[in-house]
Amino acid sequence: MIALLQAMNWLPGADASTAAGRRAAGLRHWVSRLGLLLAAAVFIALWAYPLLGFLLSAWVPHLLQGDLRPTLAPLRHAVQGYELHALFNSLWVALTVGTLALPFGLWLAWLRERTDLHGRGWIEAGVWLLLIFPDFFLASGWMLLAAPIGPLAAWPAALHAAQWLLGPVGIVITLALKVVPYVFLVAQGSLRHTSAAQQEAARVHGLSRLWRLRLGLNALLPALAAGFAIAYAESLRNFAVVATLGASSGFTMGTYAIYQAVNGMPLNFPLAAATSWLLLGLVIPALILQHRVGQRASQHQTLGAKHRPAARVRLRASHQLLHGVLLIALGLFALALPTFAALGVAWPKAGWMQIAASLPPLLAAIGYSLQLALVAASLTVGIALPIAWLIARPGRVGRLLDVALLAMMALPLIVLAAAYLQAYNQPYAPLYGGSLLLGMAYVALAVPATSRVLMGPVAQLHRSLADAARVHGLSRWQTLRHIHLPLLSGALFYGWLLAVLSIAFELPASELLYPAGHPPLAVALLQYAGGFQLHQQARLQVLGMAVLLAFALLARWVYQRFTPVAWRQLGAH
Repeated sequence: MIALLQAMNWLPGADASTAAGRRAAGLRHWVSRLGLLLAAAVFIALWAYPLLGFLLSAWVPHLLQGDLRPTLAPLRHAVQGYELHALFNSLWVALTVGTLALPFGLWLAWLRERTDLHGRGWIEAGVWLLLIFPDFFLASGWMLLAAPIGPLAAWPAALHAAQWLLGPVGIVITLALKVVPYVFLVAQGSLRHTSAAQQEAARVHGLSRLWRLRLGLNALLPALAAGFAIAYAESLRNFAVVATLGASSGFTMGTYAIYQAVNGMPLNFPLAAATSWLLLGLVIPALILQHRVGQRASQHQTLGAKHRPAARVRLRASHQLLHGVLLIALGLFALALPTFAALGVAWPKAGWMQIAASLPPLLAAIGYSLQLALVAASLTVGIALPIAWLIARPGRVGRLLDVALLAMMALPLIVLAAAYLQAYNQPYAPLYGGSLLLGMAYVALAVPATSRVLMGPVAQLHRSLADAARVHGLSRWQTLRHIHLPLLSGALFYGWLLAVLSIAFELPASELLYPAGHPPLAVALLQYAGGFQLHQQARLQVLGMAVLLAFALLARWVYQRFTPVAWRQLGAH
């Protein structure tokens, strides 16, 4: 990591014209070598060794044991029977989710950016709330809603209808709700910069409303393709929703097939690796679609020096009411209904003493997840920041890192978890069964997304800042401390907080790697659901959200209270 810091010009320099300078230069040379070795060791331990060993086992099953004999048996097994059926389910579910999420996300973005709808600012707040709401909490809410002791128990017809949520219908609905924010965010940028010139030209030439709509959608084609590709890929990568809603109904998908291959007896890592390759192959059509449409994006450019934003669409009172009612209904269905279902099951008619007696294991699971999340998120930010810095700077290293990050973000999380299970359950690397391995997996999973979060703020730091600091006699360490760190303080804090929350709710690595007797939050929730301990499941869901929300608010208060005002003002710009 020291080598990365040196590449970022954060290590102090030395004047080689003096004897002291030459000694310092020699010390820096050896420190750079040590830092380079440390960075290489981190890269190999977190990503290269586990992933390569796991994925190559599809052709060389006993690679990590030193047996290099190749075979195609795992691939032949993966393209027939259970695994093929699971992959087919992944394909049609992902296509259905993308098709459903696209119009909903576009509708929300259109209301927010192109209409005069009253209270439209709440749309963005609701989208972000849905984005950070854990997917398996949403799925768990549907389970509790359809449970015999749930809030629908008094209405048999409604309870019977809710049973449809426990299976492919519930999986599609849950995944569609979770990916709608991605479609909204990519469509929002395009709609925000819609040009008035195109609309005026269409009216001058007498085009009908249908033709004007067609032209508008054609201009949005790159954003729509990107939104569909993201929704499709995220659906293929998801494990938590399938494990929550699909396992009990017998409906399986590719990620769950990988999990069963490495969680059953006997363990079958070659089959899991072969299934992983096929699952990754399903993502290729979305990438090709996005790439081809992106190549034609220049045909739809409207933002220039003479750009005039298009006027907002004025909605009539009846349309205002209709859209408002639909938005409220969507918010109630997506967030309020599963939350109230969990609340209704969490506190039944049992007394407070009985509820209090059930809390210790719940608090233990939440506390263990939060402890690991704090440590792993801090390490994640320490690794992600120099990576973001190198990517933001021109050069071959930055381009390679950017490609590697994109590949990691496209990789299903269950694949990396299975790779850790295989790689670190060897006689020469006996880390399985401890918190260290689970923490390593958390860091490896969180670094790509955190690097992306930090990349924008880091790219905005101009080189002239460091040049001006050197002119005024500041060393590179002083430049980091007094210039770069204040400017990045906000991004670093929110990147760290996002990493803490995402790690605390993480399921695939937690399910495969947690130490015996110490289940994290997500694992404990699944265990209660699988054991039909629905009251405990609901209490853990409600208590987990409350504790982590309180932690997020407390962390933000600490940041606002103890960070210098100037730092916060600089970090906000």
